[in-house]
Amino acid sequence: MTRYQKAINYIYDLNKYGMKLGLNNITYLLSLFDNPHLKNKTIHIAGTNGKGSTAAMISTILKSAKYKAGLYTSPHLVNFQERFRINGKMISKKDICDLLERLKPAIQKVAKTEGYQHPTFFEVITTMAFLYFHDQNVDFAVIETGLGGRLDATNVCKPIVSVITNIDYDHMDQLGNTLSAISWEKGSIIKKNTPVLIAQQSLEAENVLVEMANKMNSEFYRVGKEIIYSINKSSIDGSNLNYSGLQNKYISMDIPLRGSYQAENASLAIATAEVLMSTGYFISEKNIRDGLKNTNWPGRFEIVFKEPLTILDGAHNPDGVKKFMEELKRYLPDKKIVAVIGVFMDKDYRNIIKNVIPFVDNVVLTMAQNKRATPTSILAEESEKYIDKNNIFQEISVDLAIKKAFSIAKNEDIICITGSLYTVGEAKEFFIKNYLIK
Repeated sequence: MTRYQKAINYIYDLNKYGMKLGLNNITYLLSLFDNPHLKNKTIHIAGTNGKGSTAAMISTILKSAKYKAGLYTSPHLVNFQERFRINGKMISKKDICDLLERLKPAIQKVAKTEGYQHPTFFEVITTMAFLYFHDQNVDFAVIETGLGGRLDATNVCKPIVSVITNIDYDHMDQLGNTLSAISWEKGSIIKKNTPVLIAQQSLEAENVLVEMANKMNSEFYRVGKEIIYSINKSSIDGSNLNYSGLQNKYISMDIPLRGSYQAENASLAIATAEVLMSTGYFISEKNIRDGLKNTNWPGRFEIVFKEPLTILDGAHNPDGVKKFMEELKRYLPDKKIVAVIGVFMDKDYRNIIKNVIPFVDNVVLTMAQNKRATPTSILAEESEKYIDKNNIFQEISVDLAIKKAFSIAKNEDIICITGSLYTVGEAKEFFIKNYLIK
């Protein structure tokens, strides 16, 4: 077993300590390394949908402006290294091993200290991210929350700007059953006297976020109000938008990321650049254009095969899959669709199924290799409410589900794989292993 594989096994074994929301453990853990998270210039991003895409666009704009930009996101699709990037380049296996060796004594110290618990998987890798970015002397660290905001391990940072993408129902068991409760949890990344950028929200969510920003004496800028965009065109090749924001107007900005909803995420990324510009950082219009144009974010409306056209989308809540399916039908209205779906039990699988199945002609239900995966029999029972049972198929693995979808679909049809980032990750790995994509 390689040194790297041993390190990965150790990291994944931390999952046995569960998920513990709270900042006590990670605050102590980071203090043992002289608080690297407080020395990075951090851009902190929370929300339900669009966090990763927005973070990717921000980091690519910063790279285009010749800044060294760290990017920390979760989960990964295929490779653990995807979670930590600097200017688009993944962390090396050696750096992961070296960081973990430094962390291990501190992990044990926290675990054995009265009043603390053994650090969890996410606490350890978040510490790793803050430490890595500090060691590498990044100009900015773009940090995506894992779950929620208030008690998320990333919320120990002191950002120079906070970004809140679209908020919808997700993780209700941890975050609450109302949009107000969820918004309060996610809005708790807002810090005193720190500008916050807010995506277009429901009135309920917006009211909570505005109230929180006012209490923190933090300037806020909202998409649809202080930040305006309009879409010139949106197709299977991407979108083009006009932007009018905090300082400037930009006409005809190209975004390769598919889905008209990416225009809003791009507006948040541009507004982030404008906030930084207002504090003295140089970012030109060309930097912004090039950054948006060069952003790549795998597993989100990603085309991985041409005939039949095969698309991966990691949407994993009802609103996310609804937007994906609506866009897909708008772009390619006359195509038959074979869907491959795998959803986790702790997600709203009933409404996910409800928002996908009416759009498709056949569905292959499957399970990612994860104990949280919903049994296909349960998904089938839900699917039968919306489609003839003769058009429902069940496969025990994502690989087998993809093969089944290919046996059903004709070259002119569409295969879409969705319902979970983990399902999409296993699908991506299937296509890579079978040399169908790079």
